[in-house]
Order: sequence, then structure tokens, then C-alpha cells
Amino acid sequence: MRTRLWILCCLSLAPNLWASEEKPLDSNAGRSVTEAVQHAFHGLAQAARALDHDRYFQHFDQAVFTALNADGTVTHSFEAFARDYRQQADFVQAYRSLDFHRVKITVIDAQTAVLVNEYRAQVILKSGQVVDAEGAGTQLWSRRTGTWKLVSVSSSAKPSSGAPEP
Repeated sequence: MRTRLWILCCLSLAPNLWASEEKPLDSNAGRSVTEAVQHAFHGLAQAARALDHDRYFQHFDQAVFTALNADGTVTHSFEAFARDYRQQADFVQAYRSLDFHRVKITVIDAQTAVLVNEYRAQVILKSGQVVDAEGAGTQLWSRRTGTWKLVSVSSSAKPSSGAPEP
């Protein structure tokens, strides 16, 4: 009985011992992660502006992806996310503008970073209508697969500058 109790105590302490061995990133490593995530985000934005859906989707870790949508719903499969994205994109002729500001990257560790931003976009629909959109997003980037990929996104929308505030 004592042996089992001792083994259980050791096993319960083991994760704490391993966790305490992890060292924070030095400033050079942190800068390197930040630059790599900035580069990946830039590629994602370029693909979105170009309406290059295949290149856009290459920035996602499809195996573990999940999302919190601006309408308050969640999407727990990449396939559902891609389907919804393509349905909406089918109405878009071009981006007149897609700008990101107040971008902040927080490095969690050598494999994980959080990117938060605000955006402003003007989209020309195939109908000829011009639509303004503004909001913010949070992206969780991971290097789990060896390259920086999105594992989770969340978004919020706000009334465009021309719309009255509630």
C-alpha cells in the first residue's frame, strides 16, 4: 500500500518538475518568433486581398483548427470554416482596401503566439455594391507542424465609420 501511495505521489509531482525546467525565451528568440508570425500574417493578408483562397487556407493547421465567429457562434472544423468562407467570398469581386492596425503579437513560447489586430476593409461585391467593414480579431498561431499556422481565430465586427453608434 505504501509503495502505491509513494508512486502516486511521485507521478503527481512529475509534471510540476518538468514544467519548472522550461525556461522563458530570451529576447532574441522572442524577436525571432515575432518576426516569423508577422511574416506568416503578412502572407495570410496578401492571400486574402488577392482572393487566393487556396493560398489563404495554407495558413491554417486544418487538423486542430477551431474558431469563434463574430456572430457569437463557434466552428470546430476547418472544413466548415472553409465552406462558409468560400460561400461568402463568392459574392466578392475585389478588395478595394484591407488594412490592419493596432497589431500586437504576444509570444507565449517558441511554438505559440497570439496576434491581436483591428481591421478596416472596403469590399466591392459582384453586384457592384461597395461594403465597408471594421472589427477586430485574435489569432492563435502555432508551429506544431514545423511552420507557423493558425490553430484558432476569433473575430468581432463593429459598425463601419459611416454607421451610427448604438
